[in-house]
Order: sequence, then C-alpha cells, then structure tokens
Amino acid sequence: MDSPYYASSVDSSASGVRHFSLSGNDDDDNNNNNDTDASSPPFKRLKSTGQEGSLRKLTYADKTQTNDEIHQSIEICPVMKAFVDTKVFQRLRHIHQLGTSQYVYMCGDHNRFQHSLGVAHLAERMCRNIKSEQPALRSTEKDVLCVKLAGLLHDIGHGPFSHVYEAFRAQLPNYLEKHPQLRMQYRDCKHPEVPQDWAHEDSSLIMLDAALAEMGLQIDDKMLDQPLKQIAHGPKMIDATTMRVFKPPNVKDGVLTSRDFIFIKECIYGKPLKENNGRFIGRQRKELEWLYDIVNNRHSGLDVDKIDYYARDHNRTIGSKSIDIKMIEDARVAKATCSQPEKCPTCNANGPSEHFMICYPSKRTEAAMNFFQERLNMHSTVYQHKKTTSVGCMLLDILRIADPFFRLRGTNGEAFPISRAANRPDYLLRLKDDVLSLIEHSDDNRLRPAQDLIERINGHDMYKCAVDLPLDVEVHDDMEDQCGKQVYEMSEHEIKTGILLEAQHWSAKFGFKIALGEDDFIVDKYCMHHGAKSSNPLERMRFFDEMSEKLFGPIDDLPTASAPKLSDYKCKNPTSFQKVGIRIYVREETKKGIVNQIFNQWFEGLKSGANEEPQNTPGFAQNEGEAMDGNENHDDYNNHRDFSGHIPLSQESVDGDDEDDERAQFYMDRSPIPLALFWV
Repeated sequence: MDSPYYASSVDSSASGVRHFSLSGNDDDDNNNNNDTDASSPPFKRLKSTGQEGSLRKLTYADKTQTNDEIHQSIEICPVMKAFVDTKVFQRLRHIHQLGTSQYVYMCGDHNRFQHSLGVAHLAERMCRNIKSEQPALRSTEKDVLCVKLAGLLHDIGHGPFSHVYEAFRAQLPNYLEKHPQLRMQYRDCKHPEVPQDWAHEDSSLIMLDAALAEMGLQIDDKMLDQPLKQIAHGPKMIDATTMRVFKPPNVKDGVLTSRDFIFIKECIYGKPLKENNGRFIGRQRKELEWLYDIVNNRHSGLDVDKIDYYARDHNRTIGSKSIDIKMIEDARVAKATCSQPEKCPTCNANGPSEHFMICYPSKRTEAAMNFFQERLNMHSTVYQHKKTTSVGCMLLDILRIADPFFRLRGTNGEAFPISRAANRPDYLLRLKDDVLSLIEHSDDNRLRPAQDLIERINGHDMYKCAVDLPLDVEVHDDMEDQCGKQVYEMSEHEIKTGILLEAQHWSAKFGFKIALGEDDFIVDKYCMHHGAKSSNPLERMRFFDEMSEKLFGPIDDLPTASAPKLSDYKCKNPTSFQKVGIRIYVREETKKGIVNQIFNQWFEGLKSGANEEPQNTPGFAQNEGEAMDGNENHDDYNNHRDFSGHIPLSQESVDGDDEDDERAQFYMDRSPIPLALFWV
C-alpha cells in the first residue's frame, strides 16, 4: 500500500541526501513479524580507526527506573538513559513546564524534564499495547523504542519559561520595527536572525542532533539504513552499534539507524521535515502511519503529550489528578478517513484519503469528551488565567528591553543575544530560566528598565488587569447584537488604536489632556476552547463499534471507524465550544481606572453607534501619573496580538493580595467616565 508521501528516497537537491531505495528486508518492511532472529545479517561494519576500544558500549545493565508522581514508576532503558544523561536533556531541569505558574501556585514549578520522561513512558505503553494487540500491523520493538525516544525528546528545544520565549521571538520584529535605533545594537552579532516562522519544534530537531554529537554520533544522510555515524571516540562516547533494542534480546535489526532518527524527528515535528518535500522518510509503509500520531496526533489532537501534561499540570495546580489509563489501553488502529484533509500532509489534493488511524471503541466516546473538556478547564483556570498572563506580559517586556543590550556567551566564547539562540544548539544550551537572574545582576546601566521590572516581579507587583470582558462571537437567535463578534474580529492593534482615539475624542471635547499613552496598556484577545476552536473536537476523532476479532486479524479486514453520532450525546455537549474575550492590562496601577472607563465608552459607542455625554460620578477619582515609556506591541504568532493568550502559565491566586480577584472580577464597569480621572 504505497503512497507518494511515504517515500523510500530523499530528494538530493533538497537535503543533500542521495536517493536510497529500500530493500524488501529493510528494518520495518520485512514480511516476517517475528522480532527476534539470531541469524539476521549484521550491519555493515565501520572502518577501523584503532580507537574502537575507547568507546562506551551500552549494555542491558545500564537500564534504570525512577519514581514519578503521575506514573508511579518509569523504566528507563539504556538508550533512553544515554540521552537523559546528556547536557542537552539535563537542561530541561531548568525550564519550567508552566512558564510563570510558580508566581501563582507554589507547587506549579515542575519542569520539562519531568514531563518529557512522562511522555516517553506513555508513548512506549501505547505503542507496545497496539503492537501486542494487533500483530498484523507488523510494528516492531524498534518502532516502540523510536516512538519512546520521540516522546522523550519532543520538548528539548524549549526556551526559557517555555512558551513565553516563543511569544518573545514572535513579537520581537515588531518591537524593533517600532524602535529602529535598537537594530544598531545587533552589529556585534555574527549569527543571523532566527527565521520568522520558527517554533520550538524546530529547535528540538537541532538539539536532538546536538545530543547525538555529545555522544559522538551523527545522522548519516548518505547511509540512512546503517548505524549512526561515529564522529568522536573516547570513554564517554557511545558505540553506535550498541544504540539498540535490549529487551527482548537478539531483536532482529535492533540497532538504531540514521533512518530511525529521521523517523524520531518526524514524530517530534508532527509532519514531514521541511527538507523532504512533504514526504515521510522514517517509516514508509502506509499501515505504520499511526506511529506518527502517538506523540503528536495530527488528526484528533488526543496524544500522549497532552495526556501527560494535563494530568501533571492539574496535579500541581488545581489538585490531585490521575490519568484515564483506558485512553492508552483501548487505543487501536483502524481504517478511517481524514477529518482535516486540507492540513494533512498525506491526503490527496482531491479530498480525504483513508488512513490507518488511532481510534477508540465507541464506549470511550464520553471519556474522549472529558479529555477535551479538561483542555478547556486547564486553559481557563491555569494556562490563560489573567494573573499569570500578567506575569507573562512582564517577562516579555523584560526580554524585549534586554535583548538589544544583554549578551550571553556560547561554549566558544562568542557573545549572542537571547533572541538568536533558537537555532544554535551551543547557544540554546546556555539559555535557561536563570536568564532572568543574569539580567537582574548585570552591571550594564542600559538594562535598568528591565531590572526594575524584575524587582516588581520579585515584590509581587504585577501588571493589573483593567478589563476582562467575555465576548459573544457565535450567531444565535437570542444574540443581543453583533458587537462582540465585531470587536473580536479586530486585531489587538486596532482595538488599542480605538481606545486611544476615544481618549483623544474626550480630550478635544472638554479641552483637557487625558494621561493615557499607547505604552500604558496591553490588549490581549484570548480564546479558550476544547481543541477545535468553535467546533466539537469529537468530530475529528474516529470510533469503531466494539472490540471485534477484525481488529486482531489481517490488515485488509480491519474495521472502518467513523465520527461519533453527536446527537447521542446531547446532554454532554456544551452549547458553545469556546470562550473568547478581551483583557486589558496596565503597566502602572494608576492607569487601571481610566483604561477601564475609556474602553467602556469606546465599547458602548460601538454598540450604540454614538458616544454619550460624560457625567461626573461622585466618589470615583484617582491620581493619574504621566504615561510611562513602555512597549505595547505584544504580538504572538498572530501578527497583531499584544500577548500570546495560549501560553501555558498558571491558575488562580493562592494568596489574598491579588486585587483583581478581591474585587468582583473587573468585568465591564458601564458607569460614565468620571471627569476627575482626566486631570493631569
């Protein structure tokens, strides 16, 4: 069952790799499902260098285990341990999983190291279970090992404070465009800028190469089906021929090859690598495509990565949470049509094609619904809670202010800015959450504004939320007006401009200056959903009727799974699958009242089509300071976002000094603008 997207060769013009045809007996394409075969032919031997004796040979005795708060015990095989012991992987101990949640939840300080071990554990468990229950798919122990390594290494490219660094990288160009004089500060940088479309998965791929290099190994593009290339020798360097499956012993073709590590990269990336022209190289047989969806599920979004971090993050923030292990044990491969053919790299251009997809028995439909509801719950109470988003805004300001002036040193002594570490592994290795402490203790006077913000964070003096307005953006019969949809369709830049124009309108009308500048506040459009925006994510999943013998028989007899009949679950389906709204944060608390009131007038003007005359409201007055020189262009992966609302941060406050929570959650105050607020 060949597909042009599961290629047996690589385009040499795209990646410098020559065409390499697979033989019928290649590692996972052999017709014999027996994993163990003592008579299997050995790999081509490496040329002798006289130093082979200095290499470290992995043995079964290298395996170990560790205790885990979610999975109780995690077994670490010799190959997995070799990666865990690298500096590249140990760096994850210093990258917080939830970015800024430790400023809200005292226990929300777990790290990417713990999560990565958990994902590897679940990936192995799901893959091995399917392999055992469905032998006709002819997956192997090496497939299990590769998927486990993909789970282990999928997050090694994260920058400091996890997704905060991604938001910083995305919005920096807009910041420099607004302050062109700062570009001169990068003249000392020899390394080019990071591509604008960079994501942490891109860095994970280069960090995987760096981890291999640390072990003296390298992917050999010209010999994909041979062991990894040995590029260094020494007592700490790993013998490439011992990077293999150890349990069970004597596994046929058990040594990991360069093609296997391309497969691992593809699992991490979630799609074919950029240089391979939209074709999967790691695993060519169509009936093995489900392997790609264990760690990063391109079809449904239900994968072991999310299963682990929803449970782990919930446990560390909201309270005790266990994994629904049935979502691992009951996963089976069935035939199913693609739910998103327009995004699928392996679907035909003419429409959806049939896939070998990870599916579930229909009795697990409600469990899947609970999984996606947990996603919304975690985003609402943890990842996009307004207080931790506020701290995230402060971190973004710190990184942007510091980046033109602050320099780290690579392993070769070369200086580099924070923003350009993403595609240099030796740079990224030095970039961890402690960068905040390095900025704080720098003696460069140009970093004083960034240091002042760090002092505010240390003193728990965060940006305040002046507006928290849910919006109704879905059309329905009892919808009062279309204003919510109109506002949400605006960019954050347009909303900010509207607020500033509203302030100018009232200034001109009454002849006094309103102390409000564009750097005083940050507009954040947020969207929290079940996993498919306004749609039901269950529509992307596929279910079969029951656990029948067809699942365990020949591939041609596999059952066809289909989308669930949603009408059977009306009582469980919400009326809306997303929560959207606008939050506005102020950099100085003295601006909180005026921003709320000006936004109120602007929003009411959109609803009514005309501004109302302001009235004096007794007893509502604050002292206004001059507008501070801040930075308002908080853009994430959408070009005009003030701050990335999807950033996983943390949840509700654990202390009592959060004024935003003590006051009746500062939604819309629709009282007229008090004149006393305008005077400067």
